[in-house]
Amino acid sequence: MEQALIICDAPKGREFYEDILSKNGYEHILVAEDGEAGKRALIDGDFSICVINGPMRTANPIALAKEIAMKNVCQVILVVREEVFESTAEAVEDYGVMTISKPIHKQSFWSVLKLAKAASARIAMANREIKRLQKKLDEQALIARAKCLLIEHKSMTEAEAHRYIEKHAMDQRVSRQLIAEDIIDFYSED
Repeated sequence: MEQALIICDAPKGREFYEDILSKNGYEHILVAEDGEAGKRALIDGDFSICVINGPMRTANPIALAKEIAMKNVCQVILVVREEVFESTAEAVEDYGVMTISKPIHKQSFWSVLKLAKAASARIAMANREIKRLQKKLDEQALIARAKCLLIEHKSMTEAEAHRYIEKHAMDQRVSRQLIAEDIIDFYSED
């Protein structure tokens, strides 16, 4: 389920963003009327996109967009007045914030929204790969620790310890990680 956060203190702007987001597959849309409420919502929720409407009465939209982009995984779209578009886009582009200028045409916003969705999907894929690799690293560290214990307590070589773990995993039809955990548990009791 796609979730979106709108940070906007203008009622007409909130209606516009809610309308276009709901028509583009965002089923859960939360509206925050200022930057602080938006930051609190990001702590509690898992949003794939955050739309910030500038200017704001109580916050600097550029600083807010940078902060949200640095601390969250969601894509940030910052909407600003045409006369500050270039300087704003330059200030936030290194943070991955997408900028669009007012007056907003639905087609332009739709295009930026599609780019944000594509970027969000790529980030999600990268995060899944990071988790997979981290799990593999954790498993390798566990196996290395078990090998060290076998070397220390059973006077095995590294190759013998490796073979010991592999053989027991195959014989018992379990993962090498499970054998390594058993070895660590056994020698940790000493």
